[in-house]
Amino acid sequence: MITTQELVKKVRCLINETDDGATAVSLITDDIRSIDDTIKELLPQAVAIVQKQSKGKFVNVKSRVPANVVLREFTGKGISMVLPADFANLVSVKLKSWTTPCVEVSLPNSAVVLYKFGNAVASVSSRPVCVEDLSGNGVRVLKLFPACSTDKLHHFVYEAQFNAAEGLNRCDDRMVDAVSYVCAALLYNVFERYDAAKPFMTFASVLCEESGK
Repeated sequence: MITTQELVKKVRCLINETDDGATAVSLITDDIRSIDDTIKELLPQAVAIVQKQSKGKFVNVKSRVPANVVLREFTGKGISMVLPADFANLVSVKLKSWTTPCVEVSLPNSAVVLYKFGNAVASVSSRPVCVEDLSGNGVRVLKLFPACSTDKLHHFVYEAQFNAAEGLNRCDDRMVDAVSYVCAALLYNVFERYDAAKPFMTFASVLCEESGK
C-alpha cells in the first residue's frame, strides 16, 4: 500500500514543487500549501482514469472476506450479492460451485447476457455469468449465474474507488507511477498549464498500454 501523503509527494516531485520549508517556492500558485489539497482532490479522478486505461494490470485492488458477504437467492437460477460502495471494476469472483471464476461484468440487457441466456450456451459452472444491476431499493448488486440457495462465495476481488484515508491498495509500481503522472497532468490543467499537462498524460498512457504486455 502507498499512502495518500506519499502519492502527494510523488506528484509534487514530478512538477518540481518540492517542500523545502521556508525556502519553498511554488511555480504554479502563490500558496504552495494549496497544492497538497488540490492533489488530494484530484487523486480519485486520477485513479479512475488509470483504472479505465490500464491493460492487464489492476489499480487499488481490494478483496472481501467470503464470510462477510451475504448472498441471496433469486428466481431460482442465481445469487445476488450487494456490491461494496467503493466498487469500481471486477477483478475476479467465484462461487464454490463454479469450476472457473468470472472476470467480466455484463449489464442486464447486454449482447453477452441476451446471447447466453437465449441460446444453448447458457451459463454453467465452467462458464459463469456476472450481471451488474440495481436491486428493488436502488442498491447496486452483482447477480451471479448459475447458483443455488446453498452456494458459498469462494472469493471476490475488485478495483476500488480511491479513498484518501486508505491510500492506494494493491497496485503495480508502474500503475502507481501512472496515477502520479495523471494527477500531475490534472493539476496543471487546474492551473491552465495545458502545455505542461500533455507530456504527463502521455507518459501515463504509455505505462497503461505497456501494462498489458
